[in-house]
Amino acid sequence: MKADYKEHDAILIARCMLQIKAKFDTDKGLNFIQQYYIKQGLKKFGDDGKDAVDKELKQMLLRDCFTPKFVKDMTASERKKAQSAMMLLVEKQFEKTIKGRLVFGGDGTCEWLSREDTASPTALQEATTTTCVIDAHKGRDVMMLDMPNAFIQTYTPDAKEGEDQIYMKITVMMVQILIDMAPEYCEYVVLENGKREIYVRVLRAVYGMLQLSLLFYNQFQSDLEAKGFVFNLYDPCVANKVVNENRKLSDFMLKIICQVTWIRK
Repeated sequence: MKADYKEHDAILIARCMLQIKAKFDTDKGLNFIQQYYIKQGLKKFGDDGKDAVDKELKQMLLRDCFTPKFVKDMTASERKKAQSAMMLLVEKQFEKTIKGRLVFGGDGTCEWLSREDTASPTALQEATTTTCVIDAHKGRDVMMLDMPNAFIQTYTPDAKEGEDQIYMKITVMMVQILIDMAPEYCEYVVLENGKREIYVRVLRAVYGMLQLSLLFYNQFQSDLEAKGFVFNLYDPCVANKVVNENRKLSDFMLKIICQVTWIRK
């Protein structure tokens, strides 16, 4: 019998499957990660939550992820398209520490972003399988690499003539926290509907942006090509480079996972 699920049911089931796969402790029942918006999170986690928010915002400032902008210097279209920033707090299950994550409200950008603007390529199953088979047959060493903070290291491109820059609004409780960290932001505060807000131009890819993965792919491709890699014509996620007459293969998938193989003679 075929079962029909509503969207929120399907999301819950998918999360359960992922958490079981991640080997969450099930001896005393399943432990589900619960995310909280900043207001609820600070009430629940107290000083630990405040420290997590401070740490996340401080990292954003140190990495120059955004820069403040006067409203008078923005177009009406840019103000309309500016999305609110959300601070999410979560308790890590094993470390028992609180993690803060600043997120761009990307769902509001669906209206003007097409699939071509947001969809990034993913390695074909055939390419990944073929690479694994060749590696096993040749007895090659295989190294799996993870890129920490990969997305936040990706720059957003400057808008072309006639296009809008990407803006984000710092709102509610985060306004005062940001001003305490960077007093120069104080002069950029505006009142909208009786609430303080700060408009910032996004300089690096922030979690939640629909074009996040594509921006990372484009930059990663450029970085590899600058190192001498040549991308496969049939799979844009497979790149090759010859080093000292040995062939180095790079097959990356899921945007942030890189599999590199060296042929050792």
